[in-house]
Amino acid sequence: MKNTLKPIIRNFIRKPAINLINLFGLAISLVFVIILSVYCYNELTTDTHHAGGDRIYLIGKPGAGMNTPAILKPHIDMEVPGVEASIRVAGTWQAPVFQTENGEPITSDLIFSDPDFFSFFNYKTVEGDCAAALNNPMSVVITKPLANKLFGRNSALGETIKYNNEKLLTVSAVIEKPTGNSFLNFSALTSIETRKILQPSEGEFKEWGWSNFQTYLLLGENADPTQVAKTIFSVFPKEFQKWVEEIHLIKLKDVYFSNLQTFGAHHVSMGDKTKALILLFVAVLILIIALVNFINISSSQWMERIKQTGVLKVIGATRIIIFRKVLSETFLVFIAAVILALVIMAGITPIIQSYTGIQFSTKLISSPKLLSILFTATLVFSLILSLIPGFSISSSKAVNNLKRSVDQNSKKTYLRNGLITLQYVISIVLIAFTTLIYKQVEFGSNNLVFNQENTIAVKLTPQLDKNIIKDEFEKIPEVQNVSMSQFYPGKQLSSWGTRLKLDGQEHEVHFTTFSADAEFFSIMNLEIVQGRLYSDASEKDKNKVIVNETFLKEFNIENPVGGTFEMNNNFDYEIIGVMKDFHFKSVENAIGPLAIINQGYASYGLATIQAGDFNSLSSTLKKINQVASQISPAFPVEVSFLDSAVKNMYESEVRFRRTFSLFSISAVIICAMGILAMSIFASQRRIKEIGIRKVNGAKVSEILSMLNKDFVKWVLIAFVIATPVAYYAMNRWLENFAYKTNLSWWIFALAGKLALGIALLTVSWQSWRAATRNPVEALRYE
Repeated sequence: MKNTLKPIIRNFIRKPAINLINLFGLAISLVFVIILSVYCYNELTTDTHHAGGDRIYLIGKPGAGMNTPAILKPHIDMEVPGVEASIRVAGTWQAPVFQTENGEPITSDLIFSDPDFFSFFNYKTVEGDCAAALNNPMSVVITKPLANKLFGRNSALGETIKYNNEKLLTVSAVIEKPTGNSFLNFSALTSIETRKILQPSEGEFKEWGWSNFQTYLLLGENADPTQVAKTIFSVFPKEFQKWVEEIHLIKLKDVYFSNLQTFGAHHVSMGDKTKALILLFVAVLILIIALVNFINISSSQWMERIKQTGVLKVIGATRIIIFRKVLSETFLVFIAAVILALVIMAGITPIIQSYTGIQFSTKLISSPKLLSILFTATLVFSLILSLIPGFSISSSKAVNNLKRSVDQNSKKTYLRNGLITLQYVISIVLIAFTTLIYKQVEFGSNNLVFNQENTIAVKLTPQLDKNIIKDEFEKIPEVQNVSMSQFYPGKQLSSWGTRLKLDGQEHEVHFTTFSADAEFFSIMNLEIVQGRLYSDASEKDKNKVIVNETFLKEFNIENPVGGTFEMNNNFDYEIIGVMKDFHFKSVENAIGPLAIINQGYASYGLATIQAGDFNSLSSTLKKINQVASQISPAFPVEVSFLDSAVKNMYESEVRFRRTFSLFSISAVIICAMGILAMSIFASQRRIKEIGIRKVNGAKVSEILSMLNKDFVKWVLIAFVIATPVAYYAMNRWLENFAYKTNLSWWIFALAGKLALGIALLTVSWQSWRAATRNPVEALRYE
C-alpha cells in the first residue's frame, strides 16, 4: 500500500493546481449529484413505504378531484365486491389551534379518519395506542414534533389539549413522522366521530351532495380495480352520476403525481413528476461533466508522465502492473472525492434545502444503502475510466515512452475535443433552460390581471368576527378599503356542480366558487364587463352571483344575467353580472369557470393600505396586528401580503426555478474548472512553441489568439448542436402551461454568449500568463 501511495502523492504534489482542480471538481460534482439524486429518489418513491400499498387505492373523479361524499363508504362496504376495507380521510378548511393549559397557542394540521387508518398507512408509534384514539371520540393522535412543541420533553400520553379554545382532546398516542415521503401531511389525527362533535354538519354524512372526504380502498388479492371502479360508480344515485361522470382508482404510490384537484384538502400535497425527472436529468448532466473533466485531466496527466511509465517498463513492469497502477490511482482519487463530498454535504445540505425549498430526510445521505451505492459506483467508474489511459500507456513501447514520443494520434485529439464540446453543449442547454424558467415565472406573476400592491390578508379566527374586524380596520386612517372573503389568490377553492336555469332552459354546470362581499372587487381591481355588481348595503342582493368570462365560453352562454343556480332544490342564486377573467390559480392551469357569490361567508379579511414609504407601511401593519391581537387573544393572528400569497401560487415553480438555476450554474462552474485545467495543459504543452514565437517577434495578442481560438471553435460548434436540443426540451416543458411566455431567440443567443464569455474568461487568464512569460525560461535548456 505504501509503495502505491508514495508515487501517487508525489505526482499529486508535482502539479498541485491541476490535481486540486480535478479532485475538488469531482467532489463538488458528487455533492450536487448526490443531493439531487436523493431528492428525486425521495420524490419518486413517495408512499412506497406503506405495507400492502400495492393494494391500496384512492377514489378519484376526473374534473372533480379526489373528494367524495361521506355516505359513499357504507355503500361500498355493503355493495362493492372485491373491497376488503375502506376508510375516509378529511381535513379542515382552516388549520386549527391547539393549546395546553399554560402553553402558547400553536396552529397545526388536523385530519379525521375512520378507525382502520393505521391498517392502511404505516406510522411508528412512540407511545400509546393509535387504535384507541380512532375508536374513542375526543381522543387524538399527535406527531412527535407537535408533542415536543406542546409538552416539551414530558410525556404527552393522557394529557389534554384545547382545540380552537373550545373543546378538550385527550392524547391517546404519539407517532413518528413517516420514514418516507408522503402526500398526506398532518400533525394531529382524530376520528370521524370526533369530527361530528368538533365540526357538526347535519347533511355531511347523510347527503350525496357533500364531498368533503377522500376515500381509500384496500382491494382483495384478485380484485380488478377497473371493475371495482365501475361498481362504485353504479352505487351513486342516478341524479348524481351525471356529476361524477366516471370513477378512477389511483394506486397509492401514484396519488402524489396524479394531478387530482384537492378542493379543501389542505392536508394533501401533490408533486410534479416532470420536474423531478428534469432535476434527475440535471444530476446526470452534472455527472457527465465531472466525468469528462476527469477523463481529460487524467489522460493528459498520464501522457505527461509517459517517461515515468517507460522507466517502469524497462525495469520489468508488465501491462497488468501498469494498468493496475492507473486503476489504483483513479480509484483513490474517486474515494478521496467521495469522502470530501460527504464532508462538504454535511455543512451545505441545510443551506441548499433552505434556499431551494426542496426537502428530504438527511438520514438518506448517510444511509448504508447510499454508501454502498457510492462505493460500487466508485469502483465501476474507476475501472471504466482507467481503460482509456491504462490501455494506451500499457500498450505503448518503452523506447517511445523514454523518448516522450507516445502516439498522439488524431483520434485521441478528436475524442478529447469532442468531450470538451459535449461539456459546452450541456452548459449552453442548461443556461438557456434556466433563462426560460425565469422568464416563465415572471410572465405568470405579472399577468394575473388583479391588484397585488399594498394589500394584506388577515386570517379570521373564531374570535375575529368579520363585522367587528371590518369596523376596527376602517378606523385606521391608512386603511383605504376592507373586504371579507372566503378566498384570495393562492388559497384553496371550492368546486360546485349544479343546474343553471336560464331563459326557460336548464344547463348542467360545474364551476369553482367562493363567497365575497362587494368590496372584494374594488380591492382586487376586477372589472365588470356585463350586468352589474351586487351591493353589500342591499338585502335584496343577498345570494347574488358574479361569473367570469370563461363561464360563458365553457357553457356556450351569451348573456347569463337573470339565470339562477339551484341549491337545496330551490333556484335562489341569481347571476347579475359578468367580470373580466383573472388568474385565481397559477398560469400553469387554464382559467376555469368561476362564480363569486354574495353569501356573507368569510375566512379572510383583506385591506389595502395607503403607504408613502416602508416606515409608514410598517407602522400601519403594527396597528393592524395590534387591533387583531386585542380582538383575538387566544388565537395566533396571521397577517400576510397579497403578493406573498401570489408567490405561493407559484411556490412549486419558484422552488423549481431556484433548484434548477442553482445546480445549472454549479454545472457550468464545474465545466469551467475542467476547461481551466485543460488550458493549463495546452499552454504547458506549447510552452516552447510560445517561446520561439515570442523570440521571433510575436505579440502577446497573437499568442492569446493562438491559444484561445481552439476553445472558441469548440464553443461555436457546441452552440450549433445545443440550440435545437435546447429548443426541443424547452418547448416540451412549456407545454405543461396553459399560459406561457414566448420562446424568444435571444434566450439562445444569451446562452451562447455566456458560454463563450465563460470559456474566454477561463482560458484567457492562463493564456495571458503563458503569453507574457519570459521566453528564456522556456528555451534555456534547448
